[in-house]
Amino acid sequence: MERIKENAAQDFLEMIKHSWTWERLTKEEKDQFMKAWETVTIAWTGNGESAVKGTYQHRWRICNAMYHMFLAGVGYDNSNPRWK
Repeated sequence: MERIKENAAQDFLEMIKHSWTWERLTKEEKDQFMKAWETVTIAWTGNGESAVKGTYQHRWRICNAMYHMFLAGVGYDNSNPRWK
């Protein structure tokens, strides 16, 4: 199945919104993530151009890295009861 590269960020966002890690974020953390997400995926350059570029797979990997970094920033840790 061929995927449209311009849809990669939105596809990734829809996927994480159904993930167990997303469910454990507070409303404030979700809001904070969405603000940062929009900055990087929509308005990074100041002219509405996304910083997420490349093939579908490359864009997916960028989005995945952004989400993992965000989770690390809010304390994601398998030893923390919140994340079990």
